[in-house]
Amino acid sequence: MNEIAYIFFAWIHSVSAGIWLGGSLLYLIKSIKYSDKNINALDFISDYNSVLLVSSILLFLSGVIIAFDRLTYGNYSNTQMTLLLTKVLLTFLLLYLTWVSRNSIKEFKVNPSFFISIIIYLIATILSFI
Repeated sequence: MNEIAYIFFAWIHSVSAGIWLGGSLLYLIKSIKYSDKNINALDFISDYNSVLLVSSILLFLSGVIIAFDRLTYGNYSNTQMTLLLTKVLLTFLLLYLTWVSRNSIKEFKVNPSFFISIIIYLIATILSFI
C-alpha cells in the first residue's frame, strides 16, 4: 500500500479508537457517578450513540485494511501474529458482550467492555512498537 494511504488509514484508525475508548471511559465515569441515583446509566450516552457507531465502523474498516496490508506485504513475526489474533478475538468478544447486553436492564455494575477496550488499545500500542 502507498505510504500516504497507510498513514491516512492509520490516522483514521487511531482517531476512531480514541473516540471509542473515550466514549467507554465516559460511560464508566457516568455509571459510577449515577450509581446511587434513580437514573438509568445509559440515558446520558444516547446523544453519543451516532458518533460511537460511526467511529466503531471506521475503526473496524480501517483495521481490516491495515491488517490486510501488513499481513500481505509485511513480514509479521509469530509474536505479532499472536497479538493481532488476540486483538481480533477480544474485539469480537467485546462486540458480543455489547450485543448481548443491548436490551438488558441496566444495573450498576462494572462493565467489562471498558477493560477489554483498554487491553485492545494496549495490544495495538505493543504492535506499533514491535
